[in-house]
Amino acid sequence: MSTKNTWRLGALAALVAGAVAFGAAAPALADPSGTPAGGPTTRPLAGVGSDTTQDVNNGLSEVVKIGGAKVLASYDATGTATINPRTGGATFSRPDGSGAGVNALKAAKAGTAYNGVVLGNNDLQFARSSSGSTWVSGGAYAYVPLALDAVSFAKAPTTSVPANLTKADLTAIYSANDNTNVTLSVGTFKVGKQTTAGAQIVPFLPQANSGTRKFWLSELGITTVGSAVADNYTKAGASVSVQEHDGSVLADVPNAIAPFSIAQWVGQNNSGSLASQYGVTVVDRRHGAVLGSVNGTAPTVSNVLNTAFPISRPVFTVVKAADLTAGSPLATVFQGATGLAYTAKNPTTGKKTITDFGFGDITSGAVVNGVTYTAGDVTSFRAN
Repeated sequence: MSTKNTWRLGALAALVAGAVAFGAAAPALADPSGTPAGGPTTRPLAGVGSDTTQDVNNGLSEVVKIGGAKVLASYDATGTATINPRTGGATFSRPDGSGAGVNALKAAKAGTAYNGVVLGNNDLQFARSSSGSTWVSGGAYAYVPLALDAVSFAKAPTTSVPANLTKADLTAIYSANDNTNVTLSVGTFKVGKQTTAGAQIVPFLPQANSGTRKFWLSELGITTVGSAVADNYTKAGASVSVQEHDGSVLADVPNAIAPFSIAQWVGQNNSGSLASQYGVTVVDRRHGAVLGSVNGTAPTVSNVLNTAFPISRPVFTVVKAADLTAGSPLATVFQGATGLAYTAKNPTTGKKTITDFGFGDITSGAVVNGVTYTAGDVTSFRAN
């Protein structure tokens, strides 16, 4: 989808008291567009960033309303080279990934340049992030927990990559140098690059701005990846960047392995029902990708995220804390566990949108690595 959002935030003041309404439309792609049903032609809250949470944010964009009007405009990580979220605002390069999204948001709030283009305060209101930051008490930016995700390794259906690995195995694989025999809990395997003859495991990471990449390496305790690890590969003579939660590399490179969001895998698996019930197209980019088990724990249970999976994480909405003024659209949608983003439901089934798109509901809190993350918590996780 591709429309500009020309509402000024002040125009929403009269709408904040409105309730959430739900509706479905014809499937739409990528970015917000068209006249929202029952509301103005523009949306006040524009966001960019993580590939991991783009689909659930697209779903929320269709059902979260204030005073009958859609208020969220979430721009996918990939698509057209540039975006223009505000009529009269800046046209700038599309942020691809959590880090790029947060950098663009900070540029907008500071009135500074993002990739050579000066952004204004109204150009962006939030960023999507699948990883946290270095927390600073009272920091200027709030990382607001949205939902629970987990990450496993993915592989092709037919491959020499084992179906079950331990976290220690994964650390060994992603620390390995090219053309190295690595002893794992399930045997010894040659780890190498795409071009390495006889490589039995070929490890890949998503592109550099990926929040999943940052999270994956942090969980595995890796600060420097081995020389066998790459974030691009060659196809038909051209270099191809590895995108988050896209199984293309697994289909194109024999014995490839890459991290993959379990929530994304579930959402892509549900693409048909999500299109009919939300009017949102979730592109199934799995290309046959199969999720592996870690420490003997399966990634899904009955095609739903296994919340007991050992590599889990919160995913966030990043906002400037000072913008969370009482009664503002930003606060109404994202602040507190009763915020509209966390209570939105499927217009057909009544199931929560968060879980429809594969994520775990954390309105009652979820403990990850000893830390409790609760949806809508705008004070606990701050950064500058």
